[in-house]
Formats: sequence, C-alpha cells, structure tokens
Amino acid sequence: MKSTLLFAMLALAAGATQAADLTVSVSNLKSNDGHVLVGAYNRADTFLKQPAFFARVKAEPGTVSATLHDLPAGDYAVSVYQDSNDNMKLDSNPIGMPIEPYGFSRDAAGSYGPPSFEQARISVPAEGSSISVTLR
Repeated sequence: MKSTLLFAMLALAAGATQAADLTVSVSNLKSNDGHVLVGAYNRADTFLKQPAFFARVKAEPGTVSATLHDLPAGDYAVSVYQDSNDNMKLDSNPIGMPIEPYGFSRDAAGSYGPPSFEQARISVPAEGSSISVTLR
C-alpha cells in the first residue's frame, strides 16, 4: 500500500511540470496575403530546420499575434515569416535572399544570412512570456 501511494505521488509530481505560453506579436505586415508562421526552436542544431513549437495565424496589415502553447520553461529562438502564397515555406530569389517578409526574436539579424540561435535566443519563464518581432 505504501509503495502504491508513493508511486502515485511521484507520478503526480512528474505530471505537474509547468508549461508556459509564449505570445509573439508580429508587426510591420503590409498585406493580408497568406498566413504568418511562427516557429520556436529549443536547440541550436535544429534552428531554422525543425521547430519544437509552431503556430500559424491569418495575416492582416499592421500587427498580428500568435501564441505558442505549453512550452517548457527554457531558452528558445523564434523565427517568423509571412507566407504570402501559403506554400508553407519562406520563398527566396535565385541567390537565396528571402522574398517574403521575415523576422526573428530580439529582432536579430545575421550578416550574409540568418542570425544564429544565440543571437535570437530568448528565455521563457514557467509563467510564460510575450515578445515582439518586426518583419523586414
């Protein structure tokens, strides 16, 4: 009986891990074409390859908000782009320059390419957070 009670208490404690919401306010949208895609990456080696969390909202001129739910507290880098033609990818010209509006957490910018995970890194506390990203 004691071992069953102990196991039940441990299982409840493990399930009580806090999950946070991250609200991303995206500004400088010029049109209502397509959707705004928001990805949160929790590791440098998957940055811009495979988001750990993802949200998609309808584009509107001005500012839109997207909320990523149930993120474990920790460090993330966020990428955002307006998928104007709804093909689920950031389109680029023949030399690889994006032709759709995009941005990153901390409004990070790389030189001759995207910023690094570290340049865009933010900390999301257990109680959640909100950030702003300006599209360029």
